Amino acid sequence: MTDPYEVLGVPRDASADDVKAAYRRLAMRYHPDRNPGSKEAEERFKEISEAYATLRDPEARARFDRYGTSAPAGAAPDFSSVDWRTVFQEADIPIDWGSRQGAPHTGNAVFDALFGMMTGLFRNAGLLPGETREIVVRVPLELARRGGQRRVQVPGPSVCPSCDGQRVVDGQPCPECGGSGVRRGRSEVDVTVPPRVRDGSKLRLRGMGGPGNPPGDLLVRVAVTLPAGAHLEGDDVHADVHVLPGEAARGTTLRYAGADVTVPAGTHDGTELRLRGLGVGRGDLVLTVRTDFWRGLARAAGDWMSRLTDGGTEA
Repeated sequence: MTDPYEVLGVPRDASADDVKAAYRRLAMRYHPDRNPGSKEAEERFKEISEAYATLRDPEARARFDRYGTSAPAGAAPDFSSVDWRTVFQEADIPIDWGSRQGAPHTGNAVFDALFGMMTGLFRNAGLLPGETREIVVRVPLELARRGGQRRVQVPGPSVCPSCDGQRVVDGQPCPECGGSGVRRGRSEVDVTVPPRVRDGSKLRLRGMGGPGNPPGDLLVRVAVTLPAGAHLEGDDVHADVHVLPGEAARGTTLRYAGADVTVPAGTHDGTELRLRGLGVGRGDLVLTVRTDFWRGLARAAGDWMSRLTDGGTEA
């Protein structure tokens, strides 16, 4: 825990009035109405409020004076049951609770409500920029290699993808958002995955994040999913591929994650095949040939079905 005296900037022998005055001075500086949308102000407001809650309570202050910042379990302050409305009123911190219907009295949710509600009001009024949202899209290795489209779900509220937040489509109110420019629930948007995208890459969709002025962006983090048993070493994809003994002897061509793989005649068990540029990003696909009758038979059957249906199923 932090030292409440240091947080409020008062000496250890400060009177109750001095503690209250110090808290009020700092609380007004970091007040939610003066710092809409500021996470830093929210954390600071919470920190000084918890410090004041400790020092205003004679028993809690006495415990801190005895144990300091290394209080054992049971002696550390517990803020989960503090009635923050009473604390704010006692220190003359003005909070317009009338605009915060249903706001909680206790726990950390109080601070989330104070700053979150003000942030929402200011953003909806167009006085703050929208939030930048981040989501994850999972793409198989084949798609990550060649690129393509992927549909993702965007949590609401977000800028309406149908009208791009412009409220109208063909001169009429947007039917998807009712002319508000904002989707309250989830929405879907197509993401273009570029060829040779790397695992962990972030794609920015400008203006598709949280509503505001200007609208926030949507960051789409790409997570490349590999076939079962494969793993990454850098950008190289390493995996085993199983062939029948006869295939290893005479040579064969098989499919792996959408790539044609040539196994030369006379290939021995444990031979490593490196296919340049067929890994993740600019990495390679490194396959270790394993001669195994039953697993080779299962793989060959899968290749046959893939060619039959013109699918390209991963081996």
